Amino acid sequence: MHWIRVARPEYEQSKRYAGQVGEVVGRWGPDNSADSREGFLVEFGDGEIVGVVETEVEEIDDPAAAARERQAAREKQSSDG
Repeated sequence: MHWIRVARPEYEQSKRYAGQVGEVVGRWGPDNSADSREGFLVEFGDGEIVGVVETEVEEIDDPAAAARERQAAREKQSSDG
């Protein structure tokens, strides 16, 4: 798969991931979306899989950077308790 960053969140489910990098694990489209939108299913560092539309994201070339961000998110989650 590939990596994206939530650059322009438009919907409630993606707003909390603004600026974060996640791994695209699938796609969704009009056939399984109540609003007939298309987009990506993205797994973020906290383990959540969220649907984002294509206009909300930018492609990321360096998965190592994404991995570092995912690790930082896991560490923050652990420290928050």
